[in-house]
Amino acid sequence: MKKMRVFQLWAAVIVLFVGVTGNTTLLAQEPATAVDFFNRGMEYAERGDYDRAIADLTQALQLNPNEAIIYTNRGTVCLQKGDYDLAIADFSQAIRFTPNKAILYVGRGIAYDEKNDYDLAIADFTQALRLDRNDAKTYNRRGVLYLHKGDYNRAITDFTQAIRLNPNEAIIYTNRGIAYDKKNDYNRAIADFVQAIQLDPNNANAYFRRGSVYIEKNENDNAIADLNQAIRLDPNYAPAYLVRGEAYNDKGDYDNAIADFTQAIRLEPNYAAAYNNRGYAYRRKDDYDRAIADLTRAIQLEPNQAIAYFNRGTAYTSINDYDRAIADLTQAIRINPNDAVSYNNRGYAYGLKGEYELAIADCTEAIRLNSNSPNPYRHRAFAYMQTGNFRQARNDVNRALRLDPNYQRAKDLDAELKQRGY
Repeated sequence: MKKMRVFQLWAAVIVLFVGVTGNTTLLAQEPATAVDFFNRGMEYAERGDYDRAIADLTQALQLNPNEAIIYTNRGTVCLQKGDYDLAIADFSQAIRFTPNKAILYVGRGIAYDEKNDYDLAIADFTQALRLDRNDAKTYNRRGVLYLHKGDYNRAITDFTQAIRLNPNEAIIYTNRGIAYDKKNDYNRAIADFVQAIQLDPNNANAYFRRGSVYIEKNENDNAIADLNQAIRLDPNYAPAYLVRGEAYNDKGDYDNAIADFTQAIRLEPNYAAAYNNRGYAYRRKDDYDRAIADLTRAIQLEPNQAIAYFNRGTAYTSINDYDRAIADLTQAIRINPNDAVSYNNRGYAYGLKGEYELAIADCTEAIRLNSNSPNPYRHRAFAYMQTGNFRQARNDVNRALRLDPNYQRAKDLDAELKQRGY
């Protein structure tokens, strides 16, 4: 008696579970029964001919509409093809016939995940884990979804359980490291990336992730070393060039930073972050035309990113184009109304333009949002001086110097106020 072959769902890919590949006889024969259509469909699926596979499995269902295995395998083929709605429908039907098979909930959860319907995917993975509590890959998958949703504690719990069940899988340590990084728990993140690298020394992503955390810890040399390794393992890994460029930016090595951002753009011509970061590096080199051109391109690619407006506004301030600077910084504030630095920089631009009351208002808001930065106190002191309010200026200069005793521009205002008797 001929038997039907079954696909097994496993993590993000689908592996054939039962059956012999390369059976050209099946393709040559004209099927007569549901089993014939099913097995020929599976042969087509093994060869990657998903349209013919689905057609044969559909014919098998017409002949035998109550067979859960056919729905399961057609759903699996639909996953491979990217037809997630039909996959969900097929797994749902298979679940109706056999509600206690964990693999069916995994398959449907994968389809929901691909559709970015994370809540339904989590519900299915949770049901699968109720039926099979030893499935490390499903704990990992659910953890990734919690990561997407910003629920880092649940993500870490799932990744930890996955590691307990399968302690030799590098990707799980990488995923838990990402969750720790999101919680700013950098030491635990690094420990997980170290473990991932030990298990898989050719894991470019683990080096990339660890390098990114080193930047957060201001360990730029360690970051560059890790990112060099990530690039050696994967020379076309654009994010690694981007992040290494950020490390060079932090070190003040703007030429190497620009070279890395340029390479990232070569690999991904629409990489808005690379244009933004290269624009920042050009601005730090006082190359304002190139800076503005790059930042304008970043805004064209991602018009809702406040950082590009902020950087371009700062560049416009540097070339005394205060109206454009104020317009860009206003847009940055619209997108991110809690960014103290944008208020500070717009207040600075207003002050340079001679609109001192607006400068005072912006600097006051910047101080409300972050009272530990000396810059808005210095800029507000300048505006108070221009309006003749020297006592308030003195208070602000004193506060700026308490926060940063080496702040030269605040020292300059301090000297000027002393000359005026304040």
